[in-house]
Amino acid sequence: MSKRKIELMHEMFGKNEKYCCAECNHFRKIYYHDKTYRKCEVYGLTRSEATDWKASNVACGLAPDKTYMGRNIVEMVTPHKDANEPINGQMSINDYLGGEQ
Repeated sequence: MSKRKIELMHEMFGKNEKYCCAECNHFRKIYYHDKTYRKCEVYGLTRSEATDWKASNVACGLAPDKTYMGRNIVEMVTPHKDANEPINGQMSINDYLGGEQ
């Protein structure tokens, strides 16, 4: 089973048990189509519900106001497919021709 988002943040930045995520400067409420989405800007501000954040989480070590200048965490943990890489299990023309060239 993969780690929860907040567990990954705690592993990377430590915990700050004096704060919850809602008290952190990196916590954002985004309003879109009459709904409120909660996000951590360090983890990643995406349009996906997969990056929605729980305001009551115990904050990571960046709370309440430490600066983070690195890549968004979601970019580091999400596998990206290279357009030139074959899809896992995809047949090649050589497979179809029986290995002949």
